[in-house]
Amino acid sequence: MSNIIWFYWDGHIWPDRLRILQDCVYSTRVFNPHHTINVVSNTLKQEQFDDKFNIKVLPFDNTWFDGIPMSSEKIQQYRNTNPRDFSDLFRLILLYQFGGSYIDTDDLCIGPITSPKNTICRSYDPHTSFYNKIEPDGCVPGFTREIRGYDEIPMFPRNDCWQNWESKSPFIWDMLNNQKFQQNEGVVWIGGDFSWQSITNETCLKWLPTHKVDWNFGLTLLYLFEDFVSASSFWDRCHHGGEMCDIWLKLPNVKEQGWGFYKCKQEVGLEFYKTIMDTYPYVSHLWLHSKNEKKEWLEEIDESKEYSISTWILNNVRKRINEW
Repeated sequence: MSNIIWFYWDGHIWPDRLRILQDCVYSTRVFNPHHTINVVSNTLKQEQFDDKFNIKVLPFDNTWFDGIPMSSEKIQQYRNTNPRDFSDLFRLILLYQFGGSYIDTDDLCIGPITSPKNTICRSYDPHTSFYNKIEPDGCVPGFTREIRGYDEIPMFPRNDCWQNWESKSPFIWDMLNNQKFQQNEGVVWIGGDFSWQSITNETCLKWLPTHKVDWNFGLTLLYLFEDFVSASSFWDRCHHGGEMCDIWLKLPNVKEQGWGFYKCKQEVGLEFYKTIMDTYPYVSHLWLHSKNEKKEWLEEIDESKEYSISTWILNNVRKRINEW
């Protein structure tokens, strides 16, 4: 099994966005000192990364698609689309061709990658399955989660933070041969009638008999009920309860503050961080959902004040980066 960790970026990048990207890449190095970390990009340069973190910037071309069931015209169609939509396909190409783990450039590492092989990132619940017109009972059944107690709540897959994949995985090959993808004349995108998340969901259901053999489902990426995430669905508003709601609603004074705008002292934020790491055996990253748009993440922290949970975790991880 490959120990490569893949990131991908293309296009222009503003200084504040580069800082978030570097936080995500550097933190992944801090918690995974023995992995190879590659940033695949035709626009970022090697000199944009501090040598001490041993990050490799690799340019790519169409030869990276060799052996993939796509015509040259379809490959070029994806190469010509915006990097956000291209990345949804390209991450599968990277994992199929080379194996390893794929991490988005807005996922901050908060612990080592420890999950079993061929692990798909899961949500806590159906999350945003309705974007693709998938009802909760059409999602991956709850017994596939790695913790017990919520088997009755199905989950929707996420396509970021996939970990420990073997190269030439039959599961990913099946996804790349999916007829919705193969017959689609346009580019698959997250807001379409179907997405790579819904194709993943479909493939998980098809491969359900080989769960824990050919693929695994685990909470590798923590996402918090902050900002726009807190209003993404009724599940994210905790209208239906669930595993993360049971943790989040125990935060002090959380019910007295506006939903999605919770702030607390440092000790509360770091105790939450500890609780998450103790609860979830596979979690390794935190989604920095607002990227460089969240002011707290770009300013100096006054540790006597109150901030978002995500800000306290980011602040703690940045200290580890600076000490590396």
